Amino acid sequence: METSPGMLNDQQKTWNFWATMFFLLCIVGLGFLLEKKGITRKDFTLGNIVLMVLATYRLTRILVFDKIFKLFRDFFRTHQRLYVFYVIKEIITCPWCAGVWVALIIVAVYFLIPFGDLFVILLTISGIASFIVILVNYVGLSTEEKQFDMKEKTKDSDYTKIS
Repeated sequence: METSPGMLNDQQKTWNFWATMFFLLCIVGLGFLLEKKGITRKDFTLGNIVLMVLATYRLTRILVFDKIFKLFRDFFRTHQRLYVFYVIKEIITCPWCAGVWVALIIVAVYFLIPFGDLFVILLTISGIASFIVILVNYVGLSTEEKQFDMKEKTKDSDYTKIS
């Protein structure tokens, strides 16, 4: 499957189309299941949405970037000559693509599966923890960079040289 970046052949376009149709079918199916369970838009409170957003962030990050799913991603990368695997590979290696699928799964798990809310809460806690790790790493790197810059400035300063 040799195509230049940004150029899809007809079969890839067809599989992408069917993946999109399947996603839309999943949305409609989820809507019917939610309605059957008596869940309406009013049940999507701000608190629920925040929980699901953070859980979606964390599960997307696990799927697309984290080591735990590397074997899974590598499998689809090495078998992408089969177009269905190519489409799956495209979805699970793109955070924007994976995010919409993961959001669909998170909503289904949160509202339809017994104790699914517990799974979403655990992912939310993990998502908040990963934000904290990112923030701490950023602050630490910024501090180290500032310290290095100060050492470089004082090294060339006339005030620090002994006459």
